[in-house]
Amino acid sequence: MSLHRIPNLITSRGIALGSALLLCSAIGLARPPESFALVFQNESTEPTETIPPDFPYWDHVTQRRYGGPTVIYLGGGWALTARHVGYGEIILGGMPTPPERGIRHTLLNPDGTIADAVVFPLKQGYPLPDLPLLPIATRAPQTGDEILMIGFGRLRGDPIEWGAPGNRKTALGWTENGEKRWGTNRVVDAEKWLRQNNYRTVSFTTHFDMVGDENSTAHEASATIGDSGGAIFIKQDGQWLLVGLINSIGTTIAKPSQSTATGDITYSTDLTHYRSEILHWTRPDCANEVDDDGDGLIDYPEDPKCENPEDPNERPEARMSTEWRTWGWAVVPLIVGSLAIAWGRQRQRTLNTPDSMSSLSAR
Repeated sequence: MSLHRIPNLITSRGIALGSALLLCSAIGLARPPESFALVFQNESTEPTETIPPDFPYWDHVTQRRYGGPTVIYLGGGWALTARHVGYGEIILGGMPTPPERGIRHTLLNPDGTIADAVVFPLKQGYPLPDLPLLPIATRAPQTGDEILMIGFGRLRGDPIEWGAPGNRKTALGWTENGEKRWGTNRVVDAEKWLRQNNYRTVSFTTHFDMVGDENSTAHEASATIGDSGGAIFIKQDGQWLLVGLINSIGTTIAKPSQSTATGDITYSTDLTHYRSEILHWTRPDCANEVDDDGDGLIDYPEDPKCENPEDPNERPEARMSTEWRTWGWAVVPLIVGSLAIAWGRQRQRTLNTPDSMSSLSAR
């Protein structure tokens, strides 16, 4: 894998999506002409559906509280986002849900360096949506693969022109606020190392192409500020799978800040390279794709010792140990208290009953 260092890289405290025109993404300065979150060549290329057709994981993509960047709910009480976004309260089912304080796991590369991705558990006791565990792809995306992008990036704003007379260029400004939108693109470079600040991340890239270009897609999109932590899905063998995590945007030309132009680049973490670590931290034994008890049977429903996918152990004895740790300490005080009461009563009866020898001598 080659190492990419892009000087014009914007780390995404957010990145929305945009489509073809001469522009890139959906973010905008202040006065968007319309409330669309993506930029398209014309209305016929903009998705008319709020949710992508035949897509079951729309509600898994959410955001940090107070209109923050994008976060992916993995199911089972765990969330995933870009490391530079950080962990914190997220919105689930329309309600803010806090994380477990002080618990988070930055994903690591084989050499121990840190990637721009983090998982964290949500605080127990808060209601969680009844959503399935999110499947993560095992096959890395390849050049030419079409992908689905979802994020909370900013909306498109007014067009911006710059350049000398006779060589005018156009980009699109960004609004101050974002909106959840989806778009499509195609992988250009796969399995690239992206070095950014202290992060070193296996990534893949997509480019924002003009409509009609041989590489463009029906709803060609590019990320913008607000989409950091956003989800990249791919359809493999007829199944939608999470394959990437939006983390940065870059440009190949000098242009006004807070704008998007044709050719802009979206960088996304290739989650297939971090899949085993994600499962290690976020999945119970009966859904982590590991034969934890060594019986040759893996997870529910293949392993009959697993009662359901949320079962924390493939070993019944370990499950009993876990259950004892969960409720056993609540029972111990009751047992000790009962024994103390019984001992106290027995002692009282002994004190109140004269023994035979002392009774005879008193006579």
